[in-house]
Amino acid sequence: MNIADKQKRKYLSACPLFSDLKKDVAQRIAGRARGVFLPRGQVLFHEGDPSDGLYVLCTGLVRVSIVNTDGDVLTLAVPEHGAPLGEMTLVSPDPRSATVTALEDSSLLHLETGTMIALLAEEPALAAHLIQFLSQRLRESNETLQNFAFENLSQRLLQKLAELGLKHGTLNEEVLDLGRKFSQSALAEMLGVTREAINKQLKLLQDQSKIRMRKGIIQIASPADIVKKKLGH
Repeated sequence: MNIADKQKRKYLSACPLFSDLKKDVAQRIAGRARGVFLPRGQVLFHEGDPSDGLYVLCTGLVRVSIVNTDGDVLTLAVPEHGAPLGEMTLVSPDPRSATVTALEDSSLLHLETGTMIALLAEEPALAAHLIQFLSQRLRESNETLQNFAFENLSQRLLQKLAELGLKHGTLNEEVLDLGRKFSQSALAEMLGVTREAINKQLKLLQDQSKIRMRKGIIQIASPADIVKKKLGH
């Protein structure tokens, strides 16, 4: 997939690993990145595949998931545009730890492992960005574990909806709109529960006037408190 270097730099600037780098550094990275088109339903890489480098999501929507020994799918994330995918290959040569699947036609940038390792050695600022990003990932993982251990399903679901809305939707004082439809099955996979449990909790949240539906898209009513909690304020 051909993407002009100028457009590559724009996409890379949205990625936390590459934001605020000097112009000449950004140009060199863009020149080494390759465009990838991923049609809806196609897998970018499977859990257990050999690592072949770092990807950055430019457009579209993808799901990051794992499968347990019983064959159940757990969705770990539905990343926003600019999100790096497969960044652990930069610190460990281990196989892919999750599967990435396109939920709609998507475009990505790919930087091979060798290219990224060379760039990290050349650019201390890029290495610092990587450390900061991985530290943030660790904090988010700890938060997820705490939520799973100490919060009930209704609270976990509301926080997950807030997370999706902040990444993919729009926020104003009155409502947080998720911006796109997420099926009950998809939400169940994200939280490691059944679709029936999600259905019950969505109805409960609607009865409590905490969420509402607009043409099949979930909106969080009066989102200030839940968003502040999600952002750690």
